Amino acid sequence: MKIAQLVSNLHNVAPNSNQAIYSHVAWLTNKLVDQGNEVSLFASGDSKTKANLVSVAGESLSKINMPENIQQRYMHSLISKCYNQANKFDIIHSHFSLISSFYSGLVKTPTVFSLHSPIDEGIKPFLRNFQTNRYISFSLAQRKIMPELNWIGNIYHGIDTKIFSFEPVPEDYFLYIGRLTKEKGVHLAIKAAKAAGVNLIIAGKSYPDEGYWHKEIESHIDDKKIKYVGMADLKKKIELYKKAKAVLFPTQYDEVFGLVMIEAMSCGTPVIGWDKGSVKEVIVDGKTGFVVDKISDMINAIKVIDSISREETRKRAEMYFSIEKMVTGYLNIYKRLVEESKFKDNGKL
Repeated sequence: MKIAQLVSNLHNVAPNSNQAIYSHVAWLTNKLVDQGNEVSLFASGDSKTKANLVSVAGESLSKINMPENIQQRYMHSLISKCYNQANKFDIIHSHFSLISSFYSGLVKTPTVFSLHSPIDEGIKPFLRNFQTNRYISFSLAQRKIMPELNWIGNIYHGIDTKIFSFEPVPEDYFLYIGRLTKEKGVHLAIKAAKAAGVNLIIAGKSYPDEGYWHKEIESHIDDKKIKYVGMADLKKKIELYKKAKAVLFPTQYDEVFGLVMIEAMSCGTPVIGWDKGSVKEVIVDGKTGFVVDKISDMINAIKVIDSISREETRKRAEMYFSIEKMVTGYLNIYKRLVEESKFKDNGKL
């Protein structure tokens, strides 16, 4: 198939990106190429990909000092470039939440949309104007936020289970990894770990300007029971996952998916997650981790984490969340949409 992958040029696409959207697109695009498809990636000029890279700037916009309104022009320029070449492709897969919808209806080539960012109240009125677009959800929980959208398929994220490899014997610590913001509930992970008397390692980007870091996190870091190791690159992240007794995932908003959960599970590391969004779809409560909704339950789960089989946790990741399963799912949808488009052009739909 001839496939266009279209993603914001704010950050660069790369398999080792700490930005989940951009690592997801990198893995998807590369695997599509590996399977013999002809893929063009419309992204920032410094992206790392096996596909034909098409860009409008040499670097990702986040690296260039420019006003936000100029960044928006570069984004529209990239999208426009993709749709000006639409007749070269069988299908376009857009990873923009909204602005590519302003272009998709102008061409015959079908577009399928992935909504990576939260669907907040600010964007809902605009999405309703494009509710007949073809959307692929990352979880069934995502659909509940706007059920009126034309959801044509559900595909869970996938990861390379060879890179996120199995570790049967963990070390004596629990792990929080991700953005250090209030909505991610890092303070709850700290409270639970301290109450349970266990070691906690925290990895991720802090945002001191928000005040949350200083108020809820910094004062608890003692480099003994509670350690902060900063942002972790791919190699360090995998090492942290593999040796953790469990990952604490106390999200306080409705997760669209939660890549952290399947990365941990692929290493055999169970997850203790808050009952928000997709958490129940990823974790099998009592089998591959625990689903909780209050601090006391998280504490109890920490204390009985050894009852969870790391082997079974790994098997679930292999069965449902591999990169191969994800790519097969997308290809099946692409092929279906292309066939539907051909029938429509022939007047049969």
